[in-house]
Amino acid sequence: MKISICCIITVFMIAALSMSVLAGDLVVIVNKDNNNAVDKALVVKIYTGATKNWPDGSPILAIDQSEESPIREEFNAGILGKTIANMKALWAQNIFTGKALPPKIANPDLEVKKIVSANKNAIGYIKASSVDDTVKVVVK
Repeated sequence: MKISICCIITVFMIAALSMSVLAGDLVVIVNKDNNNAVDKALVVKIYTGATKNWPDGSPILAIDQSEESPIREEFNAGILGKTIANMKALWAQNIFTGKALPPKIANPDLEVKKIVSANKNAIGYIKASSVDDTVKVVVK
């Protein structure tokens, strides 16, 4: 019985360590010329449809990754605090009420980075290992 409990504890510790490593692998990016102050709270407002414009008044172009992407699951859980199913339901409601349209879909990180680097009002998320000097990291 003690061996089983030890094994279970070890598995949980490994899972927790893996999750903390994964959490550090995701970054939110914007265009290098975007000078708006961006924090996690603003990112949540953007990706839940609560805001459509940057603090300077310009329209936001939010980029999401596909539902099948592990990085989207990590983004939804770690940044938004929601599951993909929660977000689908939220966006269905936003669309139905005319409140907002969902973010554009782009995959993989390279495509997200390309769109964000080409559009001053774009925001997206990618793996930290995909970051280069074409974009600016605003939330880790």
